[in-house]
Amino acid sequence: MTLFFSFIVATFATMVLIPPLVRLAEWLHVVDRPAARKVHRTPVPRLGGVAMAIGAVLPPIMWATMHSRMVGFLCGVAVILFFGLWDDLKGIDYRLKFLGQIIAVLIVVLYAGVVVRYVPFWGLEPLPDYVAIPMTVFALVGVTNAINLADGLDGLAGGITLLSLGIIGILAHPSGDIGLLLATVSVIGSIVGFLRFNTYPARIFMGDGGSQFLGFSAGVLVVMLTQQSNTALSPALPLMILGLPILDTVMVMSERLYEGRSPFLPDKNHIHHKLLALGFDHYEAVFVIYLLQTMLVAAAYFLRFERDWLILSLYGLFCLALIGSLKAGMATGWRCHRHPHQGAIPVVPGWIQWLRKDQRILRIAFYFAVVAIPCYFFLGALLVERVPKDIGALACALLIVLLVLYVTRRHKPFNIVERACAYIAGICVVYLVQVMPGALADLSLYRNILFAAMTVAVAIGFRFSKERFRVTPMDFLVILVALVVPNLPDVNIEMGNAGIAVAMLIVLFYSIELVLNNFWRRWDVMRLTTSVTLAVLGLRGVVGALT
Repeated sequence: MTLFFSFIVATFATMVLIPPLVRLAEWLHVVDRPAARKVHRTPVPRLGGVAMAIGAVLPPIMWATMHSRMVGFLCGVAVILFFGLWDDLKGIDYRLKFLGQIIAVLIVVLYAGVVVRYVPFWGLEPLPDYVAIPMTVFALVGVTNAINLADGLDGLAGGITLLSLGIIGILAHPSGDIGLLLATVSVIGSIVGFLRFNTYPARIFMGDGGSQFLGFSAGVLVVMLTQQSNTALSPALPLMILGLPILDTVMVMSERLYEGRSPFLPDKNHIHHKLLALGFDHYEAVFVIYLLQTMLVAAAYFLRFERDWLILSLYGLFCLALIGSLKAGMATGWRCHRHPHQGAIPVVPGWIQWLRKDQRILRIAFYFAVVAIPCYFFLGALLVERVPKDIGALACALLIVLLVLYVTRRHKPFNIVERACAYIAGICVVYLVQVMPGALADLSLYRNILFAAMTVAVAIGFRFSKERFRVTPMDFLVILVALVVPNLPDVNIEMGNAGIAVAMLIVLFYSIELVLNNFWRRWDVMRLTTSVTLAVLGLRGVVGALT
């Protein structure tokens, strides 16, 4: 439950903080303006890293045991965010930026004791301090900058780091290191909250403060994992977990040095720039990089106990294959998309065109979702066996937030905070129905039929809606994590049939999106559904705590 609430708090806090930070960034003129090496065409606020960092540190402050390792990590985050925010606001020399990174790293190395003492091919003997400490500082500063340099497309740095942190959490779970798990889950939650605003086309950028925060966090947490929490893991594993940003940084700096330029001068030679040059669209390039990072973290999971030489060899083959593919594509003139004059444009079948124009099938799907979502929410909240007091307290807090928003903006569209409340209400209901179904235990067949019908409605919405209701790279991350994590053999989630539960959550979330994003808008239906559900959960949680 602590990890569950850590994720919820981090996600919700990040989502709540971003809208005012967007307005603040515009007022302070802290925006990322279009330039020759950038892919966006309009100024975009760049203070999203502040929301992520605050969202990520709140759960550890609330629930973690404040031993030296956690205190050192939080202090390091504060230092890295300070210098990154300073760079976003004023623009500072790269040497001053390096100074901030070194200070943050020294805090976790010297005070928190996060040191790389075991390396590949060295055996079981730890490295002496005069070797281990400088090497750790160099490695953590390098990873911090690697993620920083990878922040070139909407959702790119956040998605890569989320995948890396996901495998860190999975590998840390068997060790029972609650401090590491809580910190990892909190950073993951903050990324999920941020990506809702950063997926193409982005409304806000994370800025240097955010990208350095993610790089620093990923580096420190992976060292904690392999050097302290689960020393049975191969010390070569961090190269797989953080391999794509590391490869990108080494490749770009090598090219700059080969061409006689400074390795710190920006250019358009990153992997994402090369994919764009090969004709991939913005979101397609992000999707391809997500797939590449997914391959690496999957390899890290299956090779976690293998020999160092095998891990390093496979990583080297991956790097050679990727670099070779990019160079071959550029040399042969291959492009992902052909221009109209280069080939025939595929014809959309006439029956699909007719259905899109007629819209009746979409109307039926929409109204079905409007009825099915309240039914599931209400019945789930009312008929589960009991509501724990923690979930009841969370529901009461969210209900207060919703009531305040309703009073201030009752005739306006659903905003991101209201969406977050609806999602969290759905998570709570699905969780309770799976763990303590009560009277719903005998109705599992009907629940499955309901979700099958909702799945069809969502599929129709994806296919025929004229509105912006389409799969994004973030949706790929959500589906990947939700379907893979509960079914891993070493992950023992305390939920009855967790795979079905997360599948239900996916369908439920996209059903909510179908209702909110379609042109027949019914905002008040979702406001009423969410409010009543939270009220029932809150009341049952309070009554249960008193009895």
